Amino acid sequence: MSANFYKVREIINEWNPIEIEPLLDDEYSFEVEYIVEFINEQKTDLTLLELKDKINEIFNKEFERFFTQSDQTLEVAKKIMNACLQAN
Repeated sequence: MSANFYKVREIINEWNPIEIEPLLDDEYSFEVEYIVEFINEQKTDLTLLELKDKINEIFNKEFERFFTQSDQTLEVAKKIMNACLQAN
């Protein structure tokens, strides 16, 4: 796993968007992989709003009945962009 994977996983787990309790470290691993893959595909063209929209899309698809989009997604996207840009 890449450094970005672990950073994104930490941020997503902290957010815990569908409030899983108790939360296991790997609970959102598939979603994290999709996010990291999207970041890697976008490279330097990634925008904050695109990342926010992608995060919403991923969680809506995976947890349709349990996930509600909120303003928190934008904050999470900011944290992820900052963490991943620092890693590169």
